[in-house]
Amino acid sequence: MADPIIKLGSTGTAVKKAQKALIHRYYLPPGTDDGIFGPVTRNRVIAYQLNRAAGEFYAFSFPLYVDGIVGPQTWFRLTPETVKKTSQGSGVRLLQEILKSFGYPPYDPGPVDGDFGPLTETAVKALQADYVDFDGNPLVVDGIVGEKTWEALWS
Repeated sequence: MADPIIKLGSTGTAVKKAQKALIHRYYLPPGTDDGIFGPVTRNRVIAYQLNRAAGEFYAFSFPLYVDGIVGPQTWFRLTPETVKKTSQGSGVRLLQEILKSFGYPPYDPGPVDGDFGPLTETAVKALQADYVDFDGNPLVVDGIVGEKTWEALWS
């Protein structure tokens, strides 16, 4: 089931999920995941969206509309699906674009084609070997791009 659209005044687990994703991308301070979509959360969602709006560096081919609402597109960027070898589609394309943006050869996934092949897997493993998660723990080097690797990529 897709995450619900949340906005100013929303409460509950979906709000807490979005807040945690914002915390792990340093848009909210730790401990502010209270499940209440108030003015501070709205302002931080706007800041996140502004950094990924059309024409901005982090927009890639998935720009966000800046409205302070967490709808399908913002959910896609905040909590992308897990991708791994043989995965295909939008999540892989976003992954490849982010890896390309680093401009560092070990992270080069090859062509940005939405297909998670051997070059993308090698790039992901190189990134995982070099990064730590939000809590300072090393990432598991498994070539699978789940929640912690997406956070390291600042999706």
